[in-house]
Amino acid sequence: MHERDSARPGATFSSNMLAGSIFLFFGAAAMVLGWGYGLGTMRQPGSGALPVVIGSALVALGIVQLLGAVREAAMTAGAPAFRRSELRPLVLILGAVFAFAVLILPAGLIPALVALIVISWFAQKGGPKWEIAGAMALVIAVIIAIFKYGLGLPLRLFVWGF
Repeated sequence: MHERDSARPGATFSSNMLAGSIFLFFGAAAMVLGWGYGLGTMRQPGSGALPVVIGSALVALGIVQLLGAVREAAMTAGAPAFRRSELRPLVLILGAVFAFAVLILPAGLIPALVALIVISWFAQKGGPKWEIAGAMALVIAVIIAIFKYGLGLPLRLFVWGF
């Protein structure tokens, strides 16, 4: 953003506007998807009743959040939702979660966790190299203990077995 853009009220998309937009989007999506399942009656609610009610609440929260953000932007210059220095960690963390989701079924739990941890590690600036190895070993051991053995979920550790 240029300095002259951030000096005009309402010229930036603040984090409150972003939060309100996210609430509106997911609330509307829940309402549309829930409506397709059928609402039922008051005595016997259908499977779509709860998603529609929760989606309506999210839409209401989104509207309140957006109205507050617009009022705030009218009073002050407002700050952008993300500074340029915050975009790198944001993109890398989202990319790490996406990589995990893409790799968990075809590659297995351990390769997906390795990708998640390695990509996420690059979101921070610097740091000792041994830190990633220690974090990876600890996180993988804890996740396997909890989800594979503790909860008994049928997760493959690697694509080739285990």
